[in-house]
Amino acid sequence: MRIGFICLLLICSSAVSAESEVRQQTLAWPDGTRYVGGVLSGQLQGQGTIYWQDGTRYVGGFKANLRHGPGMLILPNGTTLEGDFIDGQLIDEASDGDPRLEEKTSPLEPQALSAADIADIKNVLDLWAAAWMAQNVEQYLSLYSPNFARAPGESRALWEMNRRERLTTPSYIQVDLIYNAFTRISATEVNVKLRQSYRSDRYREISNKTLMLTNALGNWQIIGEQQQ
Repeated sequence: MRIGFICLLLICSSAVSAESEVRQQTLAWPDGTRYVGGVLSGQLQGQGTIYWQDGTRYVGGFKANLRHGPGMLILPNGTTLEGDFIDGQLIDEASDGDPRLEEKTSPLEPQALSAADIADIKNVLDLWAAAWMAQNVEQYLSLYSPNFARAPGESRALWEMNRRERLTTPSYIQVDLIYNAFTRISATEVNVKLRQSYRSDRYREISNKTLMLTNALGNWQIIGEQQQ
């Protein structure tokens, strides 16, 4: 009886420990918002970064889904608000006389995309479509960033398995892209709006899509997808 009771305590202790552990995850919502950082019991917790569709970004602490602790809010125009957050609110000088809030304009404000940037991005997306049509899984997956925003709770391994099946199951795939707009949303991120025509022996669809690309070490990779 005593051994059984001790085992029960150990099992309960392990369960509580697992539930209280902050895990690093990537989350995404239908409106384009995405989050990379700590998650505890389904809530944002610890250090993380959240990106909104308009280009606003917050880097810092979270507690129970709210911004909490030292953090930095970066607006689409490059303005940076830095200070301490409590329950989602930024604490400024006027509240208690403590100069914890520093406002400054970043010298790295997003600049308009050059013709060379647009050409590079088109080359990457044309290669993406070509790999899709050739059903070249490794080439296709290599064009997605390791930080690609997946569905909540979906691991990278599961996402890759699903994409692999989508590429290899049809007997043929035809993809045509029409580029509509290229918009820089930060120094290293760009939104591309396009019209995509997909055809295979199993399915066909024409859709409007927004792809978010990030430039890491001079290479553009897809970090987000949103279908309208």
